[in-house]
Amino acid sequence: MAKDVLAGMKVLQLQCTEKQKDKILKLYPMAKFDTATTKSIELLPAEAKNKMFDLAIKRKSLDIMEEFLESVG
Repeated sequence: MAKDVLAGMKVLQLQCTEKQKDKILKLYPMAKFDTATTKSIELLPAEAKNKMFDLAIKRKSLDIMEEFLESVG
């Protein structure tokens, strides 16, 4: 599930639809979508990332974006 990245850090890549991406960016205006390189949402607050991580662990799945959005929106 986790991928190795920079300096041995592990990353869980959570997939989301275009609509979910737009909702996340609206909920967290400081976040940005990197269209140039990683095609990922960056600069999310730690609180949001921690909640996503906790949901992924609890559900034993990376398909948690809808549940995350329901819990914060």
